[in-house]
Amino acid sequence: ALADTISEWLDRLENGIGFVVIRGLDLDGWSEREAGLVYYALGRQMGVPVKQNARGHLLGHVRDTGKDIFTDPSTRGYEVRIALPFHTDTSTDLLALLCFRTARKGGESGLAPLRTIYNEVLTRRPDLIDTYYERFNFDCRDEEHPDGGPYYTRVLASVGADGLLSLRHNSGYARSAARRFEECPELTPQQDELLTLIDQLAADPDIHVRLRLEEGDILLVDNYSVAHSRREFEDWEEDDRKRHLMRLWLVLHDGRPLAADFDNRAGLMTTADIHDDGLAPV
Repeated sequence: ALADTISEWLDRLENGIGFVVIRGLDLDGWSEREAGLVYYALGRQMGVPVKQNARGHLLGHVRDTGKDIFTDPSTRGYEVRIALPFHTDTSTDLLALLCFRTARKGGESGLAPLRTIYNEVLTRRPDLIDTYYERFNFDCRDEEHPDGGPYYTRVLASVGADGLLSLRHNSGYARSAARRFEECPELTPQQDELLTLIDQLAADPDIHVRLRLEEGDILLVDNYSVAHSRREFEDWEEDDRKRHLMRLWLVLHDGRPLAADFDNRAGLMTTADIHDDGLAPV
């Protein structure tokens, strides 16, 4: 039964390696909307979709829009084709990606276990472990955070009431916040060193794994234990062949409790205000 299968996925995400790859959903002959509806309905069995941008989209579309992330501060990684370093997403328990169309070349995903990296930091630089529990500021990329303001402040690590260690990482947004906003404190030397070390460890081939999603594949990632990345890709010329992934951010029905200084989901659990290509709830 589907419920039993989903339960196995969630157990593997929470108590296992932190990601699940579901291969081979047959999308032949399906429109973008049909695929999105089925995918969205599957996601609703696992959790509540939360909005991914200021437009309120619950179903995100990961594809190259031609924007320049280096000159336009409102551009986000899912809108460009360049390589994206290892990071966790902003406001979700579970990241889900459905591959609707593949790129002509490149675009492989990387997955790095953050608890393994935490243990490596403890071994190599034990003096930096306490820095995980300091507050870092993260750029909202011109999208107002529910806390108010253009950046939000959270710790990188937290142990919840259930004893589970939850982790986040996004060195790009942490450095961007310190660079862009005068009222935002600079990173301390220890914070800078920790972010650099996490980046280096995540990029180590002995630590991360690489995989290529084919059409009809779904990737589920525990956002509190696994960071993800993407290699640069070359796209097809034809619009109807261009790389296209559909993304869900899901707050799980039975998700782990999170401490207030780590939890970033407040104000995002909504099924309203869907516009443009953000699929309406089913």
